[in-house]
Amino acid sequence: MDRVVNALNRRGFLKTATGAAWFGTTVFAADDSARKERERRISGLLYGTAFGDAFGGPIEFQDPDQVQKLPTPPRRWREGYVLDRQERTALADRIRLRAYDPLRPVPESYGQWNPHAAPGTITDDTRHKLILLYALHQADRRNRWPVGAREMAQAFLDWPAEKAVSGNPGYGPLAADWLEEWQLAARWILGERDARRARPPERMWQGLPTCCGQMTSLPLAALFPGRPEEAYLAAWRIGFFDNGWGRDLNAATVAGLSVALTLTPDPSAPREAWNRILAAMRQCDPFGYSKIRWTQRAVDRWLDYALRTARESGGQPARMFAAWDTEFRDHAKWEAQIPFVVMIGCLSLCEFDPLASLQLSQEWGWDTDSYAQLLGAFVGALYGPAIFRREWLEAVESGLNRDFGFALRSEAEFLAGLAEDSHPRRQLIGE
Repeated sequence: MDRVVNALNRRGFLKTATGAAWFGTTVFAADDSARKERERRISGLLYGTAFGDAFGGPIEFQDPDQVQKLPTPPRRWREGYVLDRQERTALADRIRLRAYDPLRPVPESYGQWNPHAAPGTITDDTRHKLILLYALHQADRRNRWPVGAREMAQAFLDWPAEKAVSGNPGYGPLAADWLEEWQLAARWILGERDARRARPPERMWQGLPTCCGQMTSLPLAALFPGRPEEAYLAAWRIGFFDNGWGRDLNAATVAGLSVALTLTPDPSAPREAWNRILAAMRQCDPFGYSKIRWTQRAVDRWLDYALRTARESGGQPARMFAAWDTEFRDHAKWEAQIPFVVMIGCLSLCEFDPLASLQLSQEWGWDTDSYAQLLGAFVGALYGPAIFRREWLEAVESGLNRDFGFALRSEAEFLAGLAEDSHPRRQLIGE
C-alpha cells in the first residue's frame, strides 16, 4: 500500500490548466504525446457523456406530440423512408441542445434540479458519475485505496452533504428523493439491517437489471485504457446497484469503452473500430457468464438483437423502432438492455456515423438522455471532444460549473493521472 500512496501523490501536473487544447488538436513533444492523447480521449468520454445527457434531458419521457411542437424536433420516421447518406447528414444537422422550459420547466428529482434550466443542463445520468468521481477523489485525498462496493456505498450516502448539494436549499429534497433506492441499498452494504433504513440491494427496482451501471460506472474505463478485463472487474466490483445479468452487461459495456479510448477510427471505414469494441464486450467475460449451461449470456443476446434489428430494417428507422416497440412493450425503458440496444442499433443503421447515430438515438423517444449519454461516452472516447461543437461543450461545462461547481477538464486530468500511475491497476479498485 505504501507504493500505491507514493504513486498517487506524484501528480503535480494535474494542477496545470490545458485551455483550448481540450477542444482541438495540439502539437506535443514526443515524450509527452501519449499522455496528452490519453487525456484528450478521457476528456472526450466525459464531455461526450455529459453532452448526451443534456442533449436528451429536455425530451426524456415526454409526450411525443408535445416534442414535435419544439423547433427542429426529432423526426417521426414513417414506413418506407430509408436512412441514406443524405439523411444521415440531415440527422447530424438536427442536433440541438434545448432549454427545459417548454416541456420540463419545474425541477425533478431524476431530471434537472433548477427551474427554467438552460441548454446544457444535466440530469441524474451525469449526477451518478459525479458520485463515482467523488468516491475516487475521497480515496485519493485520504490515500485509502482500493475503492470497492463499500466505498461506493459510502459515497452515495455522503455526497449529498457536500457543498455542491447542501449549499443549494432546493437540492436537498431532490437528492433525498432521487437517491432513496441507492441509499437504502448502500446502508445494507455497509452492514445496517434496520429495515426502516436499509434494504438488500437485490430488491432495488424489483430486482430488475437496470442501466444504473451505465449511468454511474463509465468513467472507470478511463482508469484502464486498453485493459478491458480490468475495466470490467472495476465496474462489476463497485456495482452493488446492478442486479442479475445487468451487472455483467453493464461491466462489459465499460470494458468496451476502455478499448474505445485506445482506437483511432478510419474515417472511411469507422465500422472496423466499432467491431473491435463490440468484440471486446463479447470476449471480456472473466466470470464465465457465457459458460452457464442452458442459458445465453445477455451481452451476446442483446448485441445480436441490436445488430439484427438494424440489419432487418432494410435501412428504415421506422422498422427498427417498430421491432423495439414490440420487444420492449412491457419493459421499463431504463432496463439495462434497452440503452445498450439503442446505442448499437442506431450506430449500425447509421453506418457508424457518430453524430447521426446520436441524433437517431433521440428519435425513438423514451429514455432519451440515458441513450445519448451512453452513446456520447463512446463517441467522445473514440474521437475526442473535437467531434462535438464547441458551443455544445461550453454550454455543458458552464452548466456543471454553475449547478455543481464541477469542472470537466480537471476531472479528465484527474482520471488520466490515475491511469498513468505505475502501480498495478487492481489496487485502485478492490473487491
